[in-house]
Amino acid sequence: MQHLDPPAFDARDVYTTCIANARFRTRKRLEAFTDDVADAAEVYEGAARGQALHTLTGLAAQPHALANRKVLEGVYTDRMVRERSPGRRIYEALRGTTDDEGRRRENRCPLCGEGLVTTLDHHLPKSHYPLLSVVPVNLVPACGDCNKIKLDTIPSSAGDQTLHPYFDDFSHYAWLRARIRRPRGSEKLSVKFFVAPHPEWDATLTARLGSHLKVFDLDFRYSLLVSSHIAATNHELMIMPSKYIAPMLARRAEGWRCRGNPNTMGCALFKALAADEWYVNGGWGDPSPGVNLDYPEGNLD
Repeated sequence: MQHLDPPAFDARDVYTTCIANARFRTRKRLEAFTDDVADAAEVYEGAARGQALHTLTGLAAQPHALANRKVLEGVYTDRMVRERSPGRRIYEALRGTTDDEGRRRENRCPLCGEGLVTTLDHHLPKSHYPLLSVVPVNLVPACGDCNKIKLDTIPSSAGDQTLHPYFDDFSHYAWLRARIRRPRGSEKLSVKFFVAPHPEWDATLTARLGSHLKVFDLDFRYSLLVSSHIAATNHELMIMPSKYIAPMLARRAEGWRCRGNPNTMGCALFKALAADEWYVNGGWGDPSPGVNLDYPEGNLD
């Protein structure tokens, strides 16, 4: 989960650019919505800054006619995403996967922090909010997995809102935590990821963080990724004196900070490994400790 600077594109300019080469009758039909799109963008940004996107039910009802909703959705798919469409340059700039000279960038998805950006995600889906289909601040660079998992999910309450990379920044506190699940019998060591909120955060904010993990299925997705990191770490520890293990794991956690953000999968994983006495004191090499201690989610520092 990574904060991004909001895009500098103006919503009205983006919309008029996208519809510029439409056939005369279609263009006239789309031009009639120009002010509505600009107004919707302003309402959206105000709600996003106030963490109140769940309140935009009135905006979701516009326009009422199904045919008009479909044609507005098509502005994104046909006039922004499609190769050689008038809005393609804007799409590529928002996605940020190539530089000015066309060279590829390996940008990490700000929603999960792991996948590579390949597309744009409509933070509020265009199927429910067609006026926002090409509004820049509603278009978030994302990996394919995050885009597909989220689908048309919309928040119904304040706590249901997932984190918005352009308007939310919680990188000043390590709220993403992990705990080690010690194996039983032939099981392998596994890891549980969860939210450990700041003591001064209210219940709504804590719920939003939990919603983000749930909507994007991050606990499960991260758990599939950690096995290779743990296997490589266990191999390194075979030749390391035990007194150096915890400090090494702590240093590795710091190395996983991305632009000062402590809420990455790797940072949470290696902090948990460094703090687990069983793992540090030889559990990394013991496939069958015979005990499985699942710590309560609020008791880890």
